Amino acid sequence: MEPRQTPGRARPTVSRFPQYFDEPTAEPAGGQSSLSETAARSGGAPDAQRYPPDLVFIVGADGQVLFVSRGMGGVAADEVVGSSIYDWIFPEQHALVRERLRLAFETGEPQGHELAGFYPHSPDSWYECRIAPNQRDGAVVSATIVARDVTRHRRAEQEAEHRYAELSRMYQERTADLARANAALGDVRRDRDSGGRRQVRLLALLDAAGEALFVSDPDTGQIVDVNETACRWLQRPHESIVGARAFDLGLGFPIQLSDEQDLQFTETRDSRRPVFVNGVHYRQDGSTFPVEAAIARHDLGGGGACVLAVVRDVKDRQHSLIALRQREVAYRDLFRLSSDAVYLSTRTGEIVAVNQAAVQLFGYSEDELIGMDARVLFADPKGIRRFQAAMADQGFAQGIEVELRAKNGANLFALLSATRRQSAEGRVQGYQVLVCRRPEGATRDSAPAAAAAQPAARPVVLTLDPDPDTAQFTKEVLERAGFDVLLAEGPAHALELLRERAGALAAVVLGVDPGERGVEHTVEEFRRIDPAARIIVSSADDRLALVERLGDLGVAGYMERPSHPLTLVQKLRELVSE
Repeated sequence: MEPRQTPGRARPTVSRFPQYFDEPTAEPAGGQSSLSETAARSGGAPDAQRYPPDLVFIVGADGQVLFVSRGMGGVAADEVVGSSIYDWIFPEQHALVRERLRLAFETGEPQGHELAGFYPHSPDSWYECRIAPNQRDGAVVSATIVARDVTRHRRAEQEAEHRYAELSRMYQERTADLARANAALGDVRRDRDSGGRRQVRLLALLDAAGEALFVSDPDTGQIVDVNETACRWLQRPHESIVGARAFDLGLGFPIQLSDEQDLQFTETRDSRRPVFVNGVHYRQDGSTFPVEAAIARHDLGGGGACVLAVVRDVKDRQHSLIALRQREVAYRDLFRLSSDAVYLSTRTGEIVAVNQAAVQLFGYSEDELIGMDARVLFADPKGIRRFQAAMADQGFAQGIEVELRAKNGANLFALLSATRRQSAEGRVQGYQVLVCRRPEGATRDSAPAAAAAQPAARPVVLTLDPDPDTAQFTKEVLERAGFDVLLAEGPAHALELLRERAGALAAVVLGVDPGERGVEHTVEEFRRIDPAARIIVSSADDRLALVERLGDLGVAGYMERPSHPLTLVQKLRELVSE
């Protein structure tokens, strides 16, 4: 039976290249077995059912696959032959393999390295690769790559490292506990000699604490003691609180354990771990703020016990959570409503999310795009190569000219930009890709000669922000998006730059600290110098309050601070296009 061929590309077989196999090849480094030994070892052995046999490639100097021992990921072996070895390796590992292959051909010496998975295998898998040069008449004509799955060994090493780290952490904790115990013992001895000064100092610190402390009797519910902060919150003297019950004080938060919670403490005999309960504190003027109470029962010895409730103000935390949820909603809206096509993919290219603009651009439904291999959307494989090279070299891609293909077969000329999607631990999970379609009929070679000779001027944006780090980040984002940025070091410098560029600025981005006063005067001065200036105010303050204060000053837009990069770029592009 003739080997199956893929249309449009010839697939060489072993029989067409006898010069690579009619003489013994150099033994791979590290004592790897020959091809026949590898095949014999993989057949019928128990480990062959759990772990795949060694994967053997024979490649040319340019990385072209001349032979492969078996198919990969549902692709038959004869279809792999003729492709590039780099088609099966993740982009960030191309440089390593390319260097090892070059050394093997130039020196004739075996090489070795490890790879984090072959496409489309999981990137969590590991392969130990040995490269052995194949020589004929004293010259290296090809190289044999034997890839052995060592995932179980790497995982065993990682598990051992994890256990070692855990034991080290436990040792350090125990050492710290011992040091604290010794320090506490020394404090006790010093306190015994110094009388009651420790108790006085401790009471003073508790009274000065920012949290309200309530000590109560677990049987009667009466309050035994409180600190000064609790008296200040309740606006009552210490004498009127001690002896009362929580019900009598009308508290909006608990200071006693419920029967169920107290039972759990009794069963586990753990009185140190507190129960956290959320509540609300009501001031006498009718205002409120959210609180969190940490309640724990403590045995005092001699049959006595008490319940300690530590109540803290969590207003700032709730505001942060609300702001975080608002930013998440804003990002989802930006992804969904962006006029440019955006899709998210895994490391292996499988699309996991798309926006409506991508559905309209490619003509596929959202269900058809989800799960599709993103490479199907490329009409020219060279675009894929350029994308992979950019991600491998820089970790991101920006403005790569590609030729894509819609569902109806029409070619789409576009600019592709992409960034990596990483987990909290910094591991690459996939890519976020932005596709900006170029004008109809435009190609890389069809740009007018006049435009090539004299490129269009980049829009100029003036930025002023009280936080230098935020200002620098904004400058970098806008410059990558195609803007020239004038970074003002302060209000006086911003006014000077505005006078120099009056009438020539695309926009002014003004960062404002929360609660900052005098914003109206700053905007008025900007408008006085350049009445045509389009000003964007970036602030964490309530937007409705800002609109009420600045509504008559002709502000072009309001954004959260810090602004999401895509949101800021989108807003400026809208202003420039008006």
